[in-house]
Amino acid sequence: MSPQMKKMLMIVGIVFGVIFGWYTVKKVFFSWAISHYTPPPVTISSSIATTKTWRSFLSSVGTLTAINGVDLSSEASGIVTEIRFNSGQFVNAGDVLILLDTSVEQAQLKDSVAKEKLAQINYDRDRILLKKSVVSQSTIDTDLSQLEEAQASVEQTQAKIKQKTITAPFSGRLGIRQIDLGQYVAAGTAMVTLQSLDPLHVQFNVPEQYLPNLYYQQPVEIYADSSSGKAITGTITAINSKVDQATRNVLIEATIPNKNMQLYPGMFALIKIWLRSQNNVIVLPETAISYSLHGDSVFIIKGEGKHHPVLKAYRQYVTIGERRDNEVSILKGIEKGDQVISSGQLKLQNGTHVVVNNNEGL
Repeated sequence: MSPQMKKMLMIVGIVFGVIFGWYTVKKVFFSWAISHYTPPPVTISSSIATTKTWRSFLSSVGTLTAINGVDLSSEASGIVTEIRFNSGQFVNAGDVLILLDTSVEQAQLKDSVAKEKLAQINYDRDRILLKKSVVSQSTIDTDLSQLEEAQASVEQTQAKIKQKTITAPFSGRLGIRQIDLGQYVAAGTAMVTLQSLDPLHVQFNVPEQYLPNLYYQQPVEIYADSSSGKAITGTITAINSKVDQATRNVLIEATIPNKNMQLYPGMFALIKIWLRSQNNVIVLPETAISYSLHGDSVFIIKGEGKHHPVLKAYRQYVTIGERRDNEVSILKGIEKGDQVISSGQLKLQNGTHVVVNNNEGL
């Protein structure tokens, strides 16, 4: 082999040695950097598990009903001659709402009044003549009978007129009228609904085993769609005197205020019945709970290291209880005083380095 060839092969070997040596050193440094890489800490917010006294309650669903509610109708048939209200109007007890045609009854009333006056005159005159022994007692008895018959005829005609005068039996709000002027209505035809809106009743059922926990004036909270999620406080005013044999439930009636007239009879309502018993529970913010098919869990913050402890997050599975006002009671898995992560859990794994920042909303 010539000296030139040896020199060329030496140069090529040196070049390849440098290349492979560079990649080897690079791989070693990369592996060392990966093995010694520490991700930056995750900023989270935290909360401390505390204990609170929660009052026990029962839940139910029910229906709002009016204390007084009726579909107004006439006892007699006739033609509508006057409508003295507007749909949706508030009326007072005794207000005249609808008048039916009473022209025939008015004529009968005039005839009955005239007969009553004549019977009264005959009776008074014969009483004077009886004192003079001109007429007998039987004549006076006949006159009195005719007078009472005439008075009864007047009262009967007045009652017929009253039947065709529809008045409000109680104060409340009217609904939409179902009749028109000049319309012939039969006896019993519903003309308009009248509902007393303040206060209202709410009726709901409770299983019979909870009867010992119920009592009069027991506080309840009502949630209806039109109440914008706000609780309306009331009290139990009636407990049914029997249990339904089919469902083994007892019917309960509570009374609630309705000052703003935002609730209507027939509406659906959620009911909380507050009981006397109270429990001490460990509570956490609802945002601290991570829900999954494997179970509900939270991340607990633990400090590692003696001189400069590092905060790390570890998953802890828990058993949750009731939820109230964005808080959750913890039945198992958390002790009082534990520091848990309340936001930022999606970025965490077991052992993740964290930094607590409760000053900013995350």
